Amino acid sequence: MRRREFVAFASAALAAGTTLAQGRERTVRVGFLVHSANLRNPFWKPFFAAMSRLGWREGVDYSIEIRDARGDPARALALARELAAQPVDLIVAISGGAALAASKATRRIPVVSWLGYPVEAGLAKSLAHPGGNVTGVANYAGTDVWAKSIELLRELRPGLGVLGVLWDYGPPAFPDGHVPIPIIEQAAQRIGIKAHIWTVRTEEDLKKALSALERERVEAIIITNGGGIHLQLADKIGETFARLRLPAIVDVSGTPVFERGRCVLAYGPNVPEILTRLASFVDRILRGARPDDLPFELPTRFDLVVNLPAARAIDLTVPRSLLLRADRVIE
Repeated sequence: MRRREFVAFASAALAAGTTLAQGRERTVRVGFLVHSANLRNPFWKPFFAAMSRLGWREGVDYSIEIRDARGDPARALALARELAAQPVDLIVAISGGAALAASKATRRIPVVSWLGYPVEAGLAKSLAHPGGNVTGVANYAGTDVWAKSIELLRELRPGLGVLGVLWDYGPPAFPDGHVPIPIIEQAAQRIGIKAHIWTVRTEEDLKKALSALERERVEAIIITNGGGIHLQLADKIGETFARLRLPAIVDVSGTPVFERGRCVLAYGPNVPEILTRLASFVDRILRGARPDDLPFELPTRFDLVVNLPAARAIDLTVPRSLLLRADRVIE
């Protein structure tokens, strides 16, 4: 090895080792840019359990700084700048909007994200070669989760002819949120289902969409689990679904939209797996890995959850075929 190459190699190795050494000599700061400031609910347990298994003790090896963006892009950017100014050593950004805010706030601090379509959101050159300071798990890229949701609703309600979609993954909070809409429209059209899609950003948008469900004779619903108005008004949504006896499917289980929205089904990537993999990204970066060298990862497990109390509330019998395939059945 020539001297110049050896010096470059040794410097890189020293830099990586220094990152880890610094992480152990002091408590590193991990910033969270999320939709809800409560990281102590059961939803987040897999992340903190994985961090512990990887040798990171909260309060000893790392501390957390939480910022709740509430689905507001301007607020997210201000909070991301606040985290960068502290500074934190790494930012965990949940949603495309949060990741975009973090990348605008800093090009120096690594960002580990959980979002739908990073390339379309302008956060990566490609999934394999992100090329910037953002990496993580691409929740929906390369999957057929939306088409599968339509198939599950049709199995739940045979003869389904009119589908409603309440979509709160809308820009600017979700810069990649427009990507799946044509996928849903084409998937519904292929099997002869008419799809009505309402983009819901405000309470007024939601009010109009809910009032249109009966007028359009919608027979089943896809509802998204964004951190915006669906989360804030989940009870009102659930009351409307119950009154109209509409079965709904959501893309994330164990959340207020699933539970208080009285959804009969949930289908989407396995959340504990994603949170565990996010912890792995955090671990590797804190040990010296560069985010632009870490490809975005895709989900490998998808869960089907059946909510029998929600089905009984609208006098709907869930087919045995769905019960047998379900990863979890709520009795």
